[in-house]
This record gives sequence, structure tokens and C-alpha cells, in this order.
Amino acid sequence: MSKRVGGSPRTIQNVFVLLLLSLFACLATFLVTMGAQAYRSAVERADENNNTRIMTAVVRSAVWAEDGGEVSVETYPESGITALCIAEEYDGDRYIKRLYCVDGYLYESFMSEENPFNPEYGEDLCALRDFVPSISGKRLTVRLTSVDGIEREIRMYLRAGGAEK
Repeated sequence: MSKRVGGSPRTIQNVFVLLLLSLFACLATFLVTMGAQAYRSAVERADENNNTRIMTAVVRSAVWAEDGGEVSVETYPESGITALCIAEEYDGDRYIKRLYCVDGYLYESFMSEENPFNPEYGEDLCALRDFVPSISGKRLTVRLTSVDGIEREIRMYLRAGGAEK
């Protein structure tokens, strides 16, 4: 009786198929993981771009919508707020729209000039770390810093109304 050294050809074939399936499973897992990471980073970049676009669009839209009014920058030292103010007259009453940043959010307040400014009465528009408006002649400059630390600067020429006196 003789003994065979090595395995049967059928055993070698089964081991080869098992190794091939294992390699396929490992590569498939690797590709799914890489795809998930690529998707996550694309979503994060899209969120950053959307937040940046939203914060600048909100300010531009607010100013353009009320561009016929008197635009000014007011500071409120008691609350540490600098606000972009747009005064407009409606039916003989004077109203002021204020854009300002408090507690990580950009707020908009619209109230009669007769009422004193209270930052608690504003409506939050978007998350924002810092809001610094300034006016030079008819040129409005607003420096915005997002929650992520991304800084943007908006420069607008006040068309109809304006700050020039």
C-alpha cells in the first residue's frame, strides 16, 4: 500500500475557490468603505458650501429687498451687538429692519421705530459666529464668519436708498 503525498486535486480546487471568494469579499468590503468615506466627505463639503451660500444670500437679500430705505450701522454696547439697520416708511410709520448676530445665529428684527430694540424679539435666520457690518459712502461691507470658521466678505453698492447723507 502506497500513501499519496499532497492533497487530491479536488481539495486543491476547493481551497483555490475559497481563497478567491475570500479575496473578493475583502475587496468588496474595501470598496464599500472607500465609497462611504468619499460620500461622507462630499456631503460635508456640500454642507459647508450651502452654509456659506445661505449666510451670504440672507444678508444680500435682506439689503436688496429694503434698498430704498435709509441704511445705517448701529452699535448696542449694553448687549455687545452691532446691527445693520434699514429704516423704511410704511403708511406714515417708520419701521426698522435690523440684522445682527447673537449666540451663534444671525437674527432679523423688524419693528416700529417707536419700540426700543430688544435682541430677543428677532427671528433666527442661520447659524453664524460673527457679523461685522460697515458703511463707507454708498458701499456696504459685511464680514461674516460661519460656525465652521469660514470667513466671507460681502461688498454691496446701495442702489436706491443708501447711507450717504
